[in-house]
Amino acid sequence: MSRVLIVTPAAVLALAVLAGCGAETAPTAAPADGKASATADPRSKRRQMEAMRADCMKGKGFKYAANVPAPVQRTPEEVKLRTGDYDAMAKEREKYGFGVFAGHVYPERKEVGMLVDPNEPIAMALSETQRKVWVSADETCYIQAYSKFSGRKVTSGIDAFNQMNTMSKQLRGRELNGDAELVRLAGAFGECLKNKGVKVTSFKPTDISSNGQEAYEAMATKIGREQNPDAKGELVIPDLTADRARPYLADEIRSALLDLECGKDFYPAYKSKEWAISQKVDTAFGVDEGLFGS
Repeated sequence: MSRVLIVTPAAVLALAVLAGCGAETAPTAAPADGKASATADPRSKRRQMEAMRADCMKGKGFKYAANVPAPVQRTPEEVKLRTGDYDAMAKEREKYGFGVFAGHVYPERKEVGMLVDPNEPIAMALSETQRKVWVSADETCYIQAYSKFSGRKVTSGIDAFNQMNTMSKQLRGRELNGDAELVRLAGAFGECLKNKGVKVTSFKPTDISSNGQEAYEAMATKIGREQNPDAKGELVIPDLTADRARPYLADEIRSALLDLECGKDFYPAYKSKEWAISQKVDTAFGVDEGLFGS
């Protein structure tokens, strides 16, 4: 059963977070006097931004609920996975492969990283015409508030998303594809895959890192397009039962573990640098303070 989602500016911007830019915020120690400090609160800016956004929406005649989700907390195991630890990656891939078909077999996996916006029921209670006006007003209010508290000039939610994506791509291209050691490791990784019969289209570090995942995403999209020829977009999620998806996942797991064996020297070096870039981009766009829809 599908669920209707309201595409708010925050929902659009959250795509960047779910795509790999997620701030890892540690708990803030309480002051000695037991009183909370606004400057010590990693979400203080988010609260101010949401208050401004709510006032803006009120001025336009709409109800808006301030949305201040808790900071993302990563377990030590999740941090190991994100930084290329072999054992952590092997454990993940033994069950989920590259993470493409796993959502069909393990439904709870689809919910990982899902953000709950208290404004969805507010918008859904409106008529279709009113809802369109609400979403448009929210776009305007969000951008005004985000621009003020982030210090960045943006013209829309999509513009902010594109700016973040552009910065990430530029840094990844310069600091990952331009790293001589990573280039060497990527070459060895790619040759190992080719020797095992795996198609490799590019030996660039940023490309080889997602070579396997993209192959299975293409497979899933092919199935999705066969089911729904009118589907748009580069990625099309197929409609598969768990039983139908299991053979695909089993094949994906075998490929993911082979990929990991070939890339066991590459991944720790690559992912630790990629992690540092993600944190740099997160800070630049206020992800760590919750300004960017996280």
